[in-house]
Amino acid sequence: MIPDWDKPTGRPHALPLWKAVVVLCFLLRHNNAQVLAAELFEISQPTVSRYSTRLRPVVRDAIKELGFGLARLPRDEPVLVDGFLAECWDWKAAEQLFSKKHMQSGHNVQVVSDTRGRLREAGAPLPGARHDAFAYVASGIKAKIQKYRHRLGDKGYQGSDLLTPYKKPPHRKLTEVEKASNRAHSQIRSAVERCIGHLENWKILGGCYRSPLDRFPETLDTVVQLELLRTYEPA
Repeated sequence: MIPDWDKPTGRPHALPLWKAVVVLCFLLRHNNAQVLAAELFEISQPTVSRYSTRLRPVVRDAIKELGFGLARLPRDEPVLVDGFLAECWDWKAAEQLFSKKHMQSGHNVQVVSDTRGRLREAGAPLPGARHDAFAYVASGIKAKIQKYRHRLGDKGYQGSDLLTPYKKPPHRKLTEVEKASNRAHSQIRSAVERCIGHLENWKILGGCYRSPLDRFPETLDTVVQLELLRTYEPA
């Protein structure tokens, strides 16, 4: 058989822009190895790495210009705050990332949702060893939600300006009114836990982050913007 010399051989050196963005979203959504993405999209692993590095800030900034999140939430709406641990490799140089609460290494990520469980904001990532009450302030979330009158958090935020459940006093049980208040508080605040569940469906956050740690803030910011876009509902 005579070979067709005009037919291109090997893998393409580049993809159309829209498909390169699909590659990025695939990596963020599934947290697969770049070698696997290269096989699926029939490109080289270095090309996958290049798309991941160069397109993250482009996609993030493009969605930010649309102004989703807290900017579109009315001031009289309640906001719910909670944190989760985005796990990463147990790097020897990053012992401060180890969370004794979760017995894992990772970043403490503070999340804000509305009462429907839709993501509205996420704070700057902090070492996993940090307590939620500290991270609430240090991540910038406290400053961003000050204009909202009704701000709810769990018991981990007691001592902050968030509305938290009643804690059992040392020498008595909770009253029936306090128990009822805690139940109502828990029912409302459960929406932010659903929000975190949806955010962790992006396995780059819900799985184990394997890339260099200095890239995590940019990765988190990109995923947050993609999730804001995914859950956006026109008025």
